Amino acid sequence: MPRDGKANSRNSKAGSDTHEIFSPQQDVRPTNKYLTELTDGDGDYCVMLCTLPHGVVVPMHSHADRETFYVVSGTLDAFRGDHWEMLGAGDVLDAQDGIKHAWRNSSGIAASMLCVTTMRLGRFIRDIAVDGDANDPQVAAQRFQRLVEDHGYWLASPEENAAIGLDVHWDG
Repeated sequence: MPRDGKANSRNSKAGSDTHEIFSPQQDVRPTNKYLTELTDGDGDYCVMLCTLPHGVVVPMHSHADRETFYVVSGTLDAFRGDHWEMLGAGDVLDAQDGIKHAWRNSSGIAASMLCVTTMRLGRFIRDIAVDGDANDPQVAAQRFQRLVEDHGYWLASPEENAAIGLDVHWDG
């Protein structure tokens, strides 16, 4: 809710704040729509509607920030810790304590999920959004890598992703 205590309307800035997220895949990327306002307060939480188009991959990664996902529509493959599981509408995945996790949408349609996480991670995800005037993919990949390192997050290498069945290269 905004500071005035009134619920957001459909036309509010937070409700229409959708971003395409940097991905090693140039042709298909996830998008996030912020349902809560991003603030500078680390004690706040962030809620996003995440849409993963058919064929998208979110490579294996980890961070200390907790994320809880609720699948709204579609089906997704989720890697958590050491195994893959299929999630469908109504399923929940809770990623906490730096657990390694990844996503892929191998279904024929887009899937959506709500994500509740820390404001810190919400700001990071905002910062890795792809500008509509996409720059050189290598420059974008370097910027992404720098932001990951600045935040202390971990990304799997191409070999680590391959070991769980993902063909991923972060170098653009």
